Amino acid sequence: MKPYKRILRPSSVDSDNFGHDHLVDPRYCAERSQLVHAYHILESDFKKLFDYIELNENNKTTFSHRIYELILRTCTEFESNCKGILEDNNYTSRGNLNITDYFKINKASKLNEYQVRLNVWSPNPLIIIPFNEWNTDTFTPLSWYQNYNNVKHNRNANFHMASLENLINCMAGLYVLLASQFAHHIFSPYQITEMHSSDENGYISVETSVFSIKLPTSWNESEVKNFDWNILKNDTNPFDNYTF
Repeated sequence: MKPYKRILRPSSVDSDNFGHDHLVDPRYCAERSQLVHAYHILESDFKKLFDYIELNENNKTTFSHRIYELILRTCTEFESNCKGILEDNNYTSRGNLNITDYFKINKASKLNEYQVRLNVWSPNPLIIIPFNEWNTDTFTPLSWYQNYNNVKHNRNANFHMASLENLINCMAGLYVLLASQFAHHIFSPYQITEMHSSDENGYISVETSVFSIKLPTSWNESEVKNFDWNILKNDTNPFDNYTF
């Protein structure tokens, strides 16, 4: 049995062990450091907003050019990751890849089951399930991605969609997509290993994280990937392609 490229699977039904060693092998994804680095630049710029906008329920609809810029950059990274996952698994489409193609990743990676928590939100921590609308067998648009496209293509009419709430949902969506590929290796673009903590509710994070994340737990026996990476890594082709 071999792991898939850029698709995270546990090694046991009853375990959160995802066989992390293979996730940093360049044959799994040659661009991990660049992809994670790009996210952390976005997160750094997101933190700068905290000096001017209180992360509070009353400010969800706040919109600005800075927020607009971050939404465009975040969703561009989301699209780039989706395309990379599909292309690295030899997925082909008759036309340019779009959101209906990206939807296919949900079935492979259970994106709709990931939960993201923003602890610094008030009056209570904010729980975001950015792919909840994809909890379906047929394609359903993602509200935050639609809002991104609306404001990108007609900013004059839709500038209010460049809101703090929409930015948080976009960033959570990108964060989930990265975690669905690299697990806790999303916490640093520079190091292969990274210490992280898990709380009593199953959210993992590091001290500098804006977000905490909870991974899916509904994997069944047919979906897990049991393998010995110490042996498999010597194979000339240690990864399988996922058939979307």
